[in-house]
Amino acid sequence: MVKRKIAIFYSKMKKFGVHRFIRFLQKHFVIRPLISVLSLFVIIYAGITILITILEDLSFAEASVMLLPAFLGELGVLEVKCFLTKIGMLASLLVSLLFVAVVTAKITSVFVEFVARGGSIVKKVDFSDHIIICGWNFQGKKIVEKLYNADLKRKRNVVILANLDTRPVQDERIEFIKGEPTQDEDLINAGVKRASSVIVLSDLRKEANEADAEALMIVLAVESLNRQVHTSVQILNSDNRIHLERAHADEIISLDQLGGSLSVASSLNPGVSNIVTELLTFNSGSEFYRYDRKLSDEIIGKEFSEVVSILARRKIILLGVEIDDSPEIRKKLTMDVLHPVEEKGRLIMVNPQSSYKIRQGDALFIIAESEPIKL
Repeated sequence: MVKRKIAIFYSKMKKFGVHRFIRFLQKHFVIRPLISVLSLFVIIYAGITILITILEDLSFAEASVMLLPAFLGELGVLEVKCFLTKIGMLASLLVSLLFVAVVTAKITSVFVEFVARGGSIVKKVDFSDHIIICGWNFQGKKIVEKLYNADLKRKRNVVILANLDTRPVQDERIEFIKGEPTQDEDLINAGVKRASSVIVLSDLRKEANEADAEALMIVLAVESLNRQVHTSVQILNSDNRIHLERAHADEIISLDQLGGSLSVASSLNPGVSNIVTELLTFNSGSEFYRYDRKLSDEIIGKEFSEVVSILARRKIILLGVEIDDSPEIRKKLTMDVLHPVEEKGRLIMVNPQSSYKIRQGDALFIIAESEPIKL
């Protein structure tokens, strides 16, 4: 009688395709061991439940209720007809213990890995209008700190894309993607097609020209995916600047030139370095701001020098202006150094010596204690 019931059990298991499922687990055990083990536990539990329905003449629901205490870790009272049912319930109890052990081990390993790498590492972000930091060096932490300390009305998300094994910053507000900034796939995962700005940090561990070559490759990859994104890139050798300009980098910071020029300026004009440091440090004194919102009628149509006086009464210093580029405007500004922004068809000039009247749509570069709401 028992043999006949076992034969019926086997036929039902075969009907459900359990033997094929077990072969599937054997095939994929090495690839996905945790899922395979948990799936095996589930199929064993289901098989024992089906066995009890046959041996005890119960419905599947009744057998499940009978087996549930054992699966939850309590054997209970074994008031059953068949000895094999007791064996099945005991096996269910062992499966439950193994199930808890496997899940606990997995949670522990995930937690240990999370702590070891300094926090979460994501594979893809779904941000828009965010800032991406490509590469990493010792300046990275200060840059992230300043981005979050900036006195801005709207905080933008920050994503770090670098080939590092651990998170470079512990702040979980910053998303970190482990990858190569020169690779299109990794840049797309960082949301470069929807980003507003990309900051490329030089690899200071490498020789200057090698580091600049890598920065150039990153800029080329970024610009090929999104020509509208604003790219700011560090280079170690100012002689390589021309290559980054040809790659359409929007702003190029030559670390050798900047440091040398500031040293010379400080020696000729003591105190300059202190002023520059304050202006570049957010939430400490005054800072640089770019005001590109609608301008008031008080400013529109006024000479640059007049606007300087108007803003000075509000304790705001006007430094320069960004305007639309045209052959006519260049003829009027022959006395000034013009910095073209080719991607936008704009010009930037600092403290213009030529006569220029402010227009609606111009962007003003100012120094202020905090970002002005309206000018």
